[in-house]
Amino acid sequence: MAEPFKFIHASDFHLDQPMKGLAEIPGHLIEALASAPYIAAQKVFDMAISERVDFVILSGDLYDSELGHARASAFLLNQFQRLADKNITIYWCAGDTDHPDRWPGAIELPENVITFSTGIVEEVEHRRENVRIARVMGSGHDTRRTSAEGFAAPDNDFFNIAVGYGEINEATIANTRIRYWAMGGKHKAVKIEKGDVVIAYPGTPQGRNPKESGTHGFNICRVDSAGKLRVQMVESDRVRWLPQKLLIQESVQLSELKNVLGERAMKIIAETTEQLVLCKWYLSTEGEFNPNIRSREWKEGLLRWLRDEFGRSDRALWSVDVKVDPPQSLPMEWYEEDTILGEYLRATGRYQSDASLRLNLHEYMPNTVESNLTQGMSIVGEVQRDEVLRRAALMGIEYLAKHKELAETADS
Repeated sequence: MAEPFKFIHASDFHLDQPMKGLAEIPGHLIEALASAPYIAAQKVFDMAISERVDFVILSGDLYDSELGHARASAFLLNQFQRLADKNITIYWCAGDTDHPDRWPGAIELPENVITFSTGIVEEVEHRRENVRIARVMGSGHDTRRTSAEGFAAPDNDFFNIAVGYGEINEATIANTRIRYWAMGGKHKAVKIEKGDVVIAYPGTPQGRNPKESGTHGFNICRVDSAGKLRVQMVESDRVRWLPQKLLIQESVQLSELKNVLGERAMKIIAETTEQLVLCKWYLSTEGEFNPNIRSREWKEGLLRWLRDEFGRSDRALWSVDVKVDPPQSLPMEWYEEDTILGEYLRATGRYQSDASLRLNLHEYMPNTVESNLTQGMSIVGEVQRDEVLRRAALMGIEYLAKHKELAETADS
């Protein structure tokens, strides 16, 4: 029987990268947002100590060594030393932005930190009290490597682990005798299981922008005496992006919508007691078109209410924006008007019914419309076409209706 053991696998700390996707940052959230990457990363080391793991694997992109952030290197040194004091080994391979050989020369890494060079695969036998419990094979980021070449373990005498960064061709891992591929380079967690083999990207412990929404964390891995592996994801994010999509009626009353959004917000807060939630609200609609719910004043008022009601603490839900989707349909009489607006809407109808027509709707717009709002109308993919046309119709209502009203006033 083999010795049971456990280890932590984490990657992509990106300690030097700030949070993105916020047009404005309220004062009471500045500290939470600035410290989030460090709080998330520290949870990796805290759990390593509390769980008394045998070792920690760090699969690259801990920080940008080219930028040389003093806070990032000081933080890592402190955490490495904490683990050294507990006799916990760290295996660290280079990612795209961090290279252990560029660590500040004046600051010596603790002896418990074992680094892997780029370009070659190095092998280490991990021992507990002089008993071999695992083989760790590692290599830093190499853009030329797309396969598992060089990672083949010589035997199955004990548990084999590969440490790397970047994409790997799954078809090349067969017959390598490696049970766990500890990879880095992806910000969202991925776990691929092929029989008793696991390829794992733990993702970044802290999402940085709306595209990195949902839960983020790292993996704790347990291997029993029979060699069976169990991988558990551990949440670590301090700030969490959680976009919310709701279906509403075009005729919805503001008080009714506040009740619906309030219930959803309270549910999110109850389920994420450890996180500050950043939320974009996406409202899709059904029913007869109502321009009022798409006015700037309406959306700004709703956003202020959401922020005042649910976002005034550092462990709350901060609403970043409210977006109302274009309507599914517009009143038919608008298409029949003998006006610029009517002509514009009839043009959008032709584009919707004939996918071969190139979009040139910007020619209908008045000169007062900024060019950057219309220049993208003629260059879209097939999937985006319907969405662009619905938004273009809404833009036409917003600008051409006002334009027509101003023209009629001037003529009277």
